[in-house]
Amino acid sequence: MTLIVLGAIIVFSALTFKKPAVSCGLILFLLPTYLIRFQIADIPLTFLEILILTYLSIGFIKIWLLKTHQKVFDNKQLNIVIGLFLLAGIISTLLSPEKLKALGILKAFIIEPIIFFYVCLGLINKEDLKTILYFFLSSAFAVSIFGIIQSFTNLFLPLRFWGTGEEMLRITSVFEYPNALALYLAPILSFILILLIKKDQTLNRKFLALFSIFGLWAIILTYSRGAWLGIILTLAILFYKKQYLKYGIGILTAVLLLSFTIAPIRARLSSTFVDASSGSHLSLMKAGIYKVFQSPVLGNGLSGFRTTLEQQKFTGEILNYPHNILLNFWLELGMLGMLSFFALVMLAFKKFKETPDTLKLAAAAFISTLIIHGFVDVPYFKNDLSLLFWFILSIMFI
Repeated sequence: MTLIVLGAIIVFSALTFKKPAVSCGLILFLLPTYLIRFQIADIPLTFLEILILTYLSIGFIKIWLLKTHQKVFDNKQLNIVIGLFLLAGIISTLLSPEKLKALGILKAFIIEPIIFFYVCLGLINKEDLKTILYFFLSSAFAVSIFGIIQSFTNLFLPLRFWGTGEEMLRITSVFEYPNALALYLAPILSFILILLIKKDQTLNRKFLALFSIFGLWAIILTYSRGAWLGIILTLAILFYKKQYLKYGIGILTAVLLLSFTIAPIRARLSSTFVDASSGSHLSLMKAGIYKVFQSPVLGNGLSGFRTTLEQQKFTGEILNYPHNILLNFWLELGMLGMLSFFALVMLAFKKFKETPDTLKLAAAAFISTLIIHGFVDVPYFKNDLSLLFWFILSIMFI
Protein backbone atom coordinates (compact mmCIF):
# COMPACT_ATOMS: atom_id res chain seq x y z
CA MET A 1 0.00 0.00 0.00
CA THR A 2 2.89 2.39 0.80
CA LEU A 3 4.33 2.01 -2.71
CA ILE A 4 0.90 2.58 -4.27
CA VAL A 5 0.40 5.73 -2.20
CA LEU A 6 3.89 7.01 -3.03
CA GLY A 7 3.31 6.38 -6.75
CA ALA A 8 -0.07 8.14 -6.62
CA ILE A 9 1.53 11.17 -4.93
CA ILE A 10 4.29 11.46 -7.57
CA VAL A 11 1.94 11.04 -10.55
CA PHE A 12 -0.72 13.33 -9.09
CA SER A 13 1.84 16.02 -8.19
CA ALA A 14 3.05 16.18 -11.78
CA LEU A 15 -0.49 16.19 -13.13
CA THR A 16 -1.61 18.95 -10.75
CA PHE A 17 1.35 21.12 -11.74
CA LYS A 18 0.77 20.63 -15.49
CA LYS A 19 -3.04 20.31 -15.66
CA PRO A 20 -4.77 21.35 -12.43
CA ALA A 21 -8.24 21.08 -13.99
CA VAL A 22 -7.65 17.41 -14.83
CA SER A 23 -6.35 16.61 -11.34
CA CYS A 24 -9.33 18.43 -9.79
CA GLY A 25 -11.65 16.43 -12.04
CA LEU A 26 -9.92 13.18 -11.07
CA ILE A 27 -10.43 13.92 -7.38
CA LEU A 28 -14.16 14.35 -8.00
CA PHE A 29 -14.18 11.23 -10.21
CA LEU A 30 -12.56 9.26 -7.38
CA LEU A 31 -14.72 10.57 -4.53
CA PRO A 32 -15.83 7.03 -3.55
CA THR A 33 -12.18 6.14 -2.79
CA TYR A 34 -12.67 7.61 0.68
CA LEU A 35 -13.79 4.04 1.41
CA ILE A 36 -10.17 2.83 0.90
CA ARG A 37 -8.77 3.40 4.39
CA PHE A 38 -5.31 2.83 5.86
CA GLN A 39 -2.81 4.33 8.33
CA ILE A 40 0.54 6.03 7.85
CA ALA A 41 2.55 6.57 11.07
CA ASP A 42 -0.62 5.77 13.04
CA ILE A 43 -2.50 8.60 11.27
CA PRO A 44 -5.78 7.35 9.73
CA LEU A 45 -6.07 8.35 6.06
CA THR A 46 -8.08 7.49 2.98
CA PHE A 47 -6.88 7.20 -0.61
CA LEU A 48 -9.08 10.20 -1.46
CA GLU A 49 -7.33 12.26 1.21
CA ILE A 50 -3.91 11.45 -0.26
CA LEU A 51 -5.07 12.83 -3.62
CA ILE A 52 -6.63 15.89 -1.98
CA LEU A 53 -3.56 16.71 0.10
CA THR A 54 -1.31 16.36 -2.96
CA TYR A 55 -3.62 18.60 -5.01
CA LEU A 56 -3.70 21.21 -2.25
CA SER A 57 0.07 21.24 -1.70
CA ILE A 58 0.98 21.55 -5.39
CA GLY A 59 -2.00 23.84 -5.93
CA PHE A 60 -0.71 26.42 -3.46
CA ILE A 61 2.72 26.36 -5.10
CA LYS A 62 1.07 26.90 -8.49
CA ILE A 63 -1.05 29.78 -7.14
CA TRP A 64 2.10 31.41 -5.73
CA LEU A 65 3.93 31.03 -9.06
CA LEU A 66 0.98 32.33 -11.08
CA LYS A 67 0.37 35.13 -8.55
CA THR A 68 -3.37 34.43 -8.53
CA HIS A 69 -3.67 34.59 -4.73
CA GLN A 70 -5.59 37.87 -4.95
CA LYS A 71 -8.36 36.04 -6.80
CA VAL A 72 -8.59 33.66 -3.86
CA PHE A 73 -9.12 36.21 -1.12
CA ASP A 74 -10.86 39.15 -2.80
CA ASN A 75 -14.34 38.37 -1.40
CA LYS A 76 -14.04 39.69 2.16
CA GLN A 77 -17.59 38.87 3.22
CA LEU A 78 -17.22 35.27 2.05
CA ASN A 79 -13.84 34.92 3.76
CA ILE A 80 -15.24 36.15 7.07
CA VAL A 81 -18.08 33.62 6.97
CA ILE A 82 -15.70 30.80 6.06
CA GLY A 83 -13.40 31.91 8.89
CA LEU A 84 -16.32 31.73 11.33
CA PHE A 85 -17.25 28.25 10.08
CA LEU A 86 -13.67 27.10 10.58
CA LEU A 87 -13.54 28.73 14.03
CA ALA A 88 -16.73 26.88 14.98
CA GLY A 89 -15.07 23.62 13.92
CA ILE A 90 -11.98 24.32 16.06
CA ILE A 91 -14.05 25.28 19.12
CA SER A 92 -16.25 22.21 18.72
CA THR A 93 -13.17 19.99 18.45
CA LEU A 94 -11.85 21.38 21.74
CA LEU A 95 -15.24 20.77 23.38
CA SER A 96 -15.70 17.28 21.94
CA PRO A 97 -16.01 14.29 24.28
CA GLU A 98 -14.23 12.29 21.52
CA LYS A 99 -11.30 14.58 20.69
CA LEU A 100 -9.37 12.14 18.48
CA LYS A 101 -12.43 11.44 16.33
CA ALA A 102 -13.27 15.14 16.31
CA LEU A 103 -9.79 15.99 14.99
CA GLY A 104 -10.32 13.53 12.14
CA ILE A 105 -13.67 15.13 11.29
CA LEU A 106 -12.21 18.64 11.51
CA LYS A 107 -9.43 17.61 9.11
CA ALA A 108 -11.53 15.69 6.57
CA PHE A 109 -14.89 17.49 6.64
CA ILE A 110 -13.89 21.11 7.29
CA ILE A 111 -10.23 22.05 6.81
CA GLU A 112 -9.45 20.02 3.67
CA PRO A 113 -12.71 20.94 1.83
CA ILE A 114 -12.23 24.66 2.64
CA ILE A 115 -8.65 24.65 1.33
CA PHE A 116 -9.87 22.69 -1.73
CA PHE A 117 -12.42 25.48 -2.31
CA TYR A 118 -9.70 28.17 -2.22
CA VAL A 119 -7.35 26.23 -4.49
CA CYS A 120 -10.20 25.85 -7.00
CA LEU A 121 -10.76 29.62 -6.89
CA GLY A 122 -7.05 30.24 -7.50
CA LEU A 123 -6.43 27.67 -10.25
CA ILE A 124 -9.73 26.99 -12.02
CA ASN A 125 -11.44 29.26 -14.55
CA LYS A 126 -14.82 28.93 -16.27
CA GLU A 127 -13.32 27.13 -19.26
CA ASP A 128 -11.82 24.50 -16.94
CA LEU A 129 -15.21 23.68 -15.44
CA LYS A 130 -16.25 21.76 -18.56
CA THR A 131 -13.32 19.32 -18.13
CA ILE A 132 -13.93 18.95 -14.41
CA LEU A 133 -17.66 18.36 -14.81
CA TYR A 134 -17.12 15.60 -17.37
CA PHE A 135 -14.86 13.76 -14.91
CA PHE A 136 -17.23 14.33 -12.01
CA LEU A 137 -20.45 13.39 -13.82
CA SER A 138 -18.83 10.35 -15.48
CA SER A 139 -18.12 9.01 -12.01
CA ALA A 140 -21.71 9.56 -10.91
CA PHE A 141 -22.88 7.90 -14.12
CA ALA A 142 -20.69 4.84 -13.46
CA VAL A 143 -21.92 4.67 -9.86
CA SER A 144 -25.53 4.72 -11.12
CA ILE A 145 -24.91 1.98 -13.70
CA PHE A 146 -23.24 -0.26 -11.12
CA GLY A 147 -26.17 0.29 -8.74
CA ILE A 148 -28.66 -0.75 -11.42
CA ILE A 149 -26.60 -3.89 -12.19
CA GLN A 150 -26.62 -4.57 -8.46
CA SER A 151 -30.44 -4.58 -8.44
CA PHE A 152 -30.39 -7.57 -10.83
CA THR A 153 -27.39 -9.46 -9.46
CA ASN A 154 -26.97 -8.46 -5.77
CA LEU A 155 -23.29 -7.96 -6.65
CA PHE A 156 -21.48 -6.60 -3.55
CA LEU A 157 -24.88 -5.69 -2.09
CA PRO A 158 -24.95 -6.11 1.72
CA LEU A 159 -27.22 -9.00 2.68
CA ARG A 160 -29.62 -6.85 4.71
CA PHE A 161 -30.57 -4.94 1.54
CA TRP A 162 -31.34 -8.04 -0.58
CA GLY A 163 -35.05 -7.70 0.14
CA THR A 164 -35.26 -10.99 2.05
CA GLY A 165 -35.56 -9.46 5.53
CA GLU A 166 -37.24 -6.37 6.98
CA GLU A 167 -35.79 -4.07 4.28
CA MET A 168 -36.92 -4.18 0.65
CA LEU A 169 -34.24 -4.62 -2.03
CA ARG A 170 -32.34 -1.32 -2.02
CA ILE A 171 -29.16 -0.68 -3.98
CA THR A 172 -25.98 0.75 -2.47
CA SER A 173 -23.68 0.74 -5.55
CA VAL A 174 -20.09 1.32 -4.31
CA PHE A 175 -21.28 2.74 -0.99
CA GLU A 176 -22.05 1.03 2.30
CA TYR A 177 -25.78 1.72 2.54
CA PRO A 178 -28.60 3.01 0.25
CA ASN A 179 -28.90 6.48 1.77
CA ALA A 180 -25.19 7.13 1.15
CA LEU A 181 -25.82 6.55 -2.55
CA ALA A 182 -28.97 8.69 -2.47
CA LEU A 183 -27.20 11.56 -0.68
CA TYR A 184 -24.48 11.48 -3.34
CA LEU A 185 -26.71 11.14 -6.41
CA ALA A 186 -29.80 13.25 -5.64
CA PRO A 187 -28.20 16.74 -5.78
CA ILE A 188 -26.14 15.70 -8.82
CA LEU A 189 -29.31 14.63 -10.61
CA SER A 190 -30.92 18.01 -9.88
CA PHE A 191 -27.77 19.67 -11.26
CA ILE A 192 -28.02 17.60 -14.47
CA LEU A 193 -31.75 18.16 -14.95
CA ILE A 194 -31.28 21.94 -14.80
CA LEU A 195 -28.60 21.81 -17.52
CA LEU A 196 -30.91 19.66 -19.66
CA ILE A 197 -34.06 21.73 -19.21
CA LYS A 198 -32.24 25.03 -19.73
CA LYS A 199 -30.63 23.56 -22.89
CA ASP A 200 -27.15 24.48 -21.69
CA GLN A 201 -24.39 23.78 -24.21
CA THR A 202 -21.50 23.40 -21.74
CA LEU A 203 -21.78 19.61 -21.77
CA ASN A 204 -22.97 17.15 -24.42
CA ARG A 205 -26.76 16.95 -24.20
CA LYS A 206 -26.93 13.26 -25.14
CA PHE A 207 -24.58 12.48 -22.26
CA LEU A 208 -26.74 14.54 -19.89
CA ALA A 209 -29.94 12.85 -21.08
CA LEU A 210 -28.43 9.38 -20.69
CA PHE A 211 -27.13 10.19 -17.23
CA SER A 212 -30.50 11.62 -16.13
CA ILE A 213 -32.26 8.37 -17.16
CA PHE A 214 -29.84 6.05 -15.36
CA GLY A 215 -29.36 8.45 -12.44
CA LEU A 216 -33.12 8.66 -11.89
CA TRP A 217 -33.39 4.88 -12.16
CA ALA A 218 -30.68 4.47 -9.51
CA ILE A 219 -32.27 7.06 -7.22
CA ILE A 220 -35.59 5.22 -7.40
CA LEU A 221 -33.88 1.93 -6.52
CA THR A 222 -32.34 3.42 -3.36
CA TYR A 223 -35.92 3.91 -2.11
CA SER A 224 -34.73 7.03 -0.31
CA ARG A 225 -37.82 9.15 0.25
CA GLY A 226 -35.69 12.11 1.32
CA ALA A 227 -33.85 12.06 -2.02
CA TRP A 228 -37.11 11.87 -3.96
CA LEU A 229 -38.53 14.80 -1.98
CA GLY A 230 -35.34 16.86 -2.42
CA ILE A 231 -35.34 16.53 -6.22
CA ILE A 232 -39.09 17.13 -6.65
CA LEU A 233 -39.26 20.20 -4.39
CA THR A 234 -36.09 21.70 -5.88
CA LEU A 235 -37.48 21.47 -9.41
CA ALA A 236 -40.86 22.78 -8.23
CA ILE A 237 -39.19 25.83 -6.63
CA LEU A 238 -37.02 26.57 -9.66
CA PHE A 239 -39.77 26.01 -12.24
CA TYR A 240 -42.62 27.93 -10.66
CA LYS A 241 -42.48 30.48 -13.49
CA LYS A 242 -45.06 30.24 -16.26
CA GLN A 243 -42.59 29.40 -19.04
CA TYR A 244 -41.47 26.31 -17.15
CA LEU A 245 -44.95 25.16 -16.13
CA LYS A 246 -44.93 22.31 -18.67
CA TYR A 247 -41.81 20.83 -17.03
CA GLY A 248 -43.42 21.05 -13.61
CA ILE A 249 -46.59 19.35 -14.83
CA GLY A 250 -44.55 16.66 -16.58
CA ILE A 251 -42.47 15.93 -13.47
CA LEU A 252 -45.57 15.85 -11.23
CA THR A 253 -47.36 13.50 -13.64
CA ALA A 254 -44.34 11.17 -13.75
CA VAL A 255 -44.12 11.15 -9.95
CA LEU A 256 -47.82 10.32 -9.56
CA LEU A 257 -47.65 7.54 -12.18
CA LEU A 258 -44.62 5.98 -10.49
CA SER A 259 -46.23 6.31 -7.06
CA PHE A 260 -49.47 4.58 -8.01
CA THR A 261 -48.33 2.02 -10.60
CA ILE A 262 -45.08 0.60 -9.16
CA ALA A 263 -45.87 -1.46 -6.07
CA PRO A 264 -42.52 -1.08 -4.20
CA ILE A 265 -42.62 2.72 -4.58
CA ARG A 266 -46.25 2.81 -3.45
CA ALA A 267 -45.40 0.65 -0.46
CA ARG A 268 -42.38 2.77 0.44
CA LEU A 269 -44.38 6.01 0.30
CA SER A 270 -47.35 4.60 2.21
CA SER A 271 -45.05 3.58 5.09
CA THR A 272 -43.40 7.01 5.36
CA PHE A 273 -44.56 7.82 8.88
CA VAL A 274 -45.03 4.33 10.28
CA ASP A 275 -41.98 2.22 9.38
CA ALA A 276 -39.01 1.56 11.68
CA SER A 277 -36.68 3.91 9.77
CA SER A 278 -39.02 6.89 10.12
CA GLY A 279 -39.58 6.17 13.79
CA SER A 280 -35.83 5.89 14.39
CA HIS A 281 -35.10 9.19 12.64
CA LEU A 282 -37.87 10.96 14.54
CA SER A 283 -36.48 9.66 17.86
CA LEU A 284 -32.98 10.91 16.91
CA MET A 285 -34.37 14.35 16.05
CA LYS A 286 -36.22 14.53 19.39
CA ALA A 287 -32.98 13.66 21.21
CA GLY A 288 -31.18 16.34 19.18
CA ILE A 289 -33.79 19.01 19.97
CA TYR A 290 -33.58 18.15 23.67
CA LYS A 291 -29.77 18.61 23.56
CA VAL A 292 -30.15 21.96 21.74
CA PHE A 293 -32.33 23.23 24.61
CA GLN A 294 -29.68 22.02 27.08
CA SER A 295 -26.75 23.57 25.19
CA PRO A 296 -28.04 26.07 22.61
CA VAL A 297 -24.73 27.87 22.01
CA LEU A 298 -22.09 25.13 22.03
CA GLY A 299 -24.05 22.00 21.07
CA ASN A 300 -22.40 18.67 21.89
CA GLY A 301 -19.05 19.23 20.13
CA LEU A 302 -17.77 17.43 17.04
CA SER A 303 -18.41 13.70 17.18
CA GLY A 304 -20.43 14.26 20.36
CA PHE A 305 -23.90 13.04 19.40
CA ARG A 306 -23.27 9.44 20.44
CA THR A 307 -22.28 10.70 23.88
CA THR A 308 -25.42 12.84 23.91
CA LEU A 309 -27.58 9.78 23.22
CA GLU A 310 -25.79 7.73 25.87
CA GLN A 311 -26.29 10.53 28.45
CA GLN A 312 -29.99 10.59 27.61
CA LYS A 313 -30.13 6.77 28.03
CA PHE A 314 -31.43 6.58 24.47
CA THR A 315 -32.93 3.15 23.78
CA GLY A 316 -33.03 3.29 19.97
CA GLU A 317 -30.27 2.82 17.40
CA ILE A 318 -27.18 4.88 18.33
CA LEU A 319 -26.04 6.90 15.31
CA ASN A 320 -23.50 9.68 14.76
CA TYR A 321 -25.96 12.46 13.85
CA PRO A 322 -29.61 13.41 14.50
CA HIS A 323 -30.54 13.22 10.76
CA ASN A 324 -31.68 16.79 10.33
CA ILE A 325 -29.44 19.38 8.69
CA LEU A 326 -30.27 22.12 11.20
CA LEU A 327 -29.66 19.87 14.19
CA ASN A 328 -26.59 18.24 12.58
CA PHE A 329 -24.75 21.58 12.33
CA TRP A 330 -26.16 23.06 15.54
CA LEU A 331 -25.07 20.12 17.69
CA GLU A 332 -21.77 19.34 15.96
CA LEU A 333 -20.54 22.91 15.39
CA GLY A 334 -22.63 24.93 17.82
CA MET A 335 -24.81 27.91 16.97
CA LEU A 336 -21.87 29.65 15.27
CA GLY A 337 -21.27 26.70 12.93
CA MET A 338 -24.95 26.34 12.09
CA LEU A 339 -25.41 30.06 11.35
CA SER A 340 -22.17 30.35 9.36
CA PHE A 341 -23.09 27.32 7.21
CA PHE A 342 -26.45 28.81 6.26
CA ALA A 343 -24.75 32.19 5.73
CA LEU A 344 -22.49 30.44 3.18
CA VAL A 345 -25.59 29.13 1.41
CA MET A 346 -27.17 32.60 1.37
CA LEU A 347 -23.97 34.14 -0.04
CA ALA A 348 -23.95 31.50 -2.78
CA PHE A 349 -27.54 32.32 -3.77
CA LYS A 350 -26.75 36.03 -3.61
CA LYS A 351 -23.83 35.49 -5.99
CA PHE A 352 -26.13 33.64 -8.39
CA LYS A 353 -28.60 36.54 -8.38
CA GLU A 354 -25.79 39.04 -9.05
CA THR A 355 -24.28 37.13 -12.00
CA PRO A 356 -26.80 34.50 -13.10
CA ASP A 357 -25.92 31.80 -15.60
CA THR A 358 -27.02 28.21 -16.19
CA LEU A 359 -24.13 26.56 -14.36
CA LYS A 360 -24.80 28.67 -11.28
CA LEU A 361 -28.50 27.83 -11.50
CA ALA A 362 -27.54 24.15 -11.62
CA ALA A 363 -25.29 24.71 -8.58
CA ALA A 364 -28.22 26.40 -6.80
CA ALA A 365 -30.36 23.35 -7.59
CA PHE A 366 -27.64 21.09 -6.16
CA ILE A 367 -27.53 23.07 -2.90
CA SER A 368 -31.34 23.24 -2.66
CA THR A 369 -31.68 19.47 -3.05
CA LEU A 370 -28.94 18.93 -0.46
CA ILE A 371 -30.75 21.12 2.07
CA ILE A 372 -34.24 19.69 1.46
CA HIS A 373 -32.92 16.11 1.64
CA GLY A 374 -30.99 17.20 4.71
CA PHE A 375 -34.15 17.77 6.73
CA VAL A 376 -34.35 13.98 7.11
CA ASP A 377 -30.71 12.91 6.69
CA VAL A 378 -27.04 13.91 6.97
CA PRO A 379 -26.01 15.56 3.66
CA TYR A 380 -22.66 17.08 4.72
CA PHE A 381 -20.77 15.05 7.34
CA LYS A 382 -19.12 12.52 5.00
CA ASN A 383 -15.80 12.70 3.14
CA ASP A 384 -17.34 12.79 -0.32
CA LEU A 385 -20.32 15.00 0.51
CA SER A 386 -18.37 17.74 2.30
CA LEU A 387 -15.82 18.03 -0.53
CA LEU A 388 -18.60 18.00 -3.13
CA PHE A 389 -20.45 20.80 -1.33
CA TRP A 390 -17.36 23.04 -1.37
CA PHE A 391 -16.68 22.30 -5.04
CA ILE A 392 -20.25 23.24 -5.98
CA LEU A 393 -19.86 26.37 -3.86
CA SER A 394 -16.73 27.26 -5.85
CA ILE A 395 -18.78 27.21 -9.09
CA MET A 396 -20.71 30.18 -7.70
CA PHE A 397 -17.53 32.22 -7.18
CA ILE A 398 -15.20 31.16 -10.02
